[in-house]
Amino acid sequence: MSDAASGTGIEIREVTLPGVGKKYVMSLRAGGSLAVVVRPDGEHHVYHFLEGDDRPSDAVKLDADEAQQLANLLGRLVVQAPAGEDLDLVLGAMEIEWVTLEPDSLLVGKTVGDSQLRRKTGASVMAVLRHGRAVVNPGVDTVFEARDTLLLIGSPDQTDAARTLIAG
Repeated sequence: MSDAASGTGIEIREVTLPGVGKKYVMSLRAGGSLAVVVRPDGEHHVYHFLEGDDRPSDAVKLDADEAQQLANLLGRLVVQAPAGEDLDLVLGAMEIEWVTLEPDSLLVGKTVGDSQLRRKTGASVMAVLRHGRAVVNPGVDTVFEARDTLLLIGSPDQTDAARTLIAG
């Protein structure tokens, strides 16, 4: 999607986040980007990423009324929350897998970033279960350990590719 109607030429990428809502990412001319996650309940999360950073430097959570007021201040209508049926359509095309890392897995000792699991397979690590605790949305610097259980999300082909890569 792009904002061609206003003549800005600024591209906005839209991604459906299954079970979460929609994410909109806009690159900034000054560098970095803004990401807005719109949940079905109308809550909005705004993230500011500096150039080259994978983690946001700032984050703001807005309820539906606050998001609408901010949109009014900015002079545009707020992006509407995604319809539940749209999310159901996406959920049918995705798979959630739990995979335990064996001690001889190629991922043991590597960070999420160094493993390049998402780049190589398309599957994403949504959580790591370790010693009875969950690391939700692990950062790129999270190191995989033997017996970690990974929560993977992706299409069936992507999760199959991830299982193959993890098994070595």
